[in-house]
Parts: sequence; structure tokens; C-alpha cells
Amino acid sequence: MVLIEFIKSRHQLSPICQLIKKGEIVALPTETAYGLAADGTNAKAVAKIVGLKGRQPNKPIALLAADLKMVRRFFIITPTELRLVKKFWPGPLTLLLKPKYKFFKNIIGPGRLVGVRVPGDKWLRELISVYGNPLTATSANLSGQPASYSASAVKKSLIKRGLKYLVKGGRLPRQATSTVVKVKNNKVEVIRPGAISRRQIKDMVS
Repeated sequence: MVLIEFIKSRHQLSPICQLIKKGEIVALPTETAYGLAADGTNAKAVAKIVGLKGRQPNKPIALLAADLKMVRRFFIITPTELRLVKKFWPGPLTLLLKPKYKFFKNIIGPGRLVGVRVPGDKWLRELISVYGNPLTATSANLSGQPASYSASAVKKSLIKRGLKYLVKGGRLPRQATSTVVKVKNNKVEVIRPGAISRRQIKDMVS
């Protein structure tokens, strides 16, 4: 198995998009850790991620969108959710949203909801925008293992599992994970604390 490596640059957006369009998985840097990007609307590609990571099939995979316009294409946004995204996107807020699109089972979570965020990393948003569909947002490591903050850590974790493509973005600073939030009946519930505090969420919607 030969690992093909790219440099994180705007010149590489099109080649990376072509790989994803073919159903391939690409490990790349995000604003938190290295992640695995595949087309979130491609059932076979999502299933490949599950196998690559050794992930439980019933554990949902969140998605990354380029902007609010893309999110609206695939999901329903309530007024309360809109207030949150206008404040915290782009950034480390994952919202559990009701989909308009019929996503594959590994994307759908409890309550038939899907985790979605617009990432803070500008290069990553550009990649998603050029591609045109939401990409998967799952860490580039074996399931249950620590997140990878360097290209070498990704290689150590996944090259023997069959990873073929990697975007090198240097060593990333360790960041808190995204805060996961669900809105039901205009009430906001923090499902997983993270980079955005409960207080910040509460102050925004109170």
C-alpha cells in the first residue's frame, strides 16, 4: 500500500475533491485534530470509514458543511438554531439537526438527527465549498484511540488499516472538541461539553 500525500494548499483542492468524488477517504487537518473526509451523501464511502476506523456501525458520524447555505440544503434550521449558528459558526459548535436529505444509517443518530458544524478552518471550508456536499467529520484514528494531531500519528494509526490519502498540515495544537447541542421545543440541551461553554450557550439563548 502506497500512501499518497498532499500539502495543505488551495492548489490541492481540486485533486482532493476528485478523490472524494470517487468514494475515497482522505485524512486531513481540521481546526481540532486530523480527521477523515468522505462524501457524507455516499453510503459506500461512509461505510469505508467505519471499516477503516474499526468503528461501531451504530455510532453516528457527524458532518461538516461549508456554510449556512449548504446546511439549509440538507437540513431544517429552526429560529433558535439559527441564533446559535449565527453566533458560533464557523467554529466548534455541532448542532443535532433534522435532515431533509435521506442520509445513510451511519450518519443518522438518535432521534433521527444528524450532527453538523461549519468548521473554523478556512482551508477546510473552501474544500467543502469546492466539493459541493457535506463531508464527514470523524477523527483520523482507530476507534477508541487518542485523536491524531500530526500526519505521522495518522500514518501510525491508519496506514496498516488501508488509508491511501493524507493531507499534511503540520502538527496541530491540541484543542477542545466541539460542543454538541440539541434544540427541542426551543429548549437548548448541551449533549457534550466542549470548546464553547454551557454558560456561553445559555447566555446566547436566554
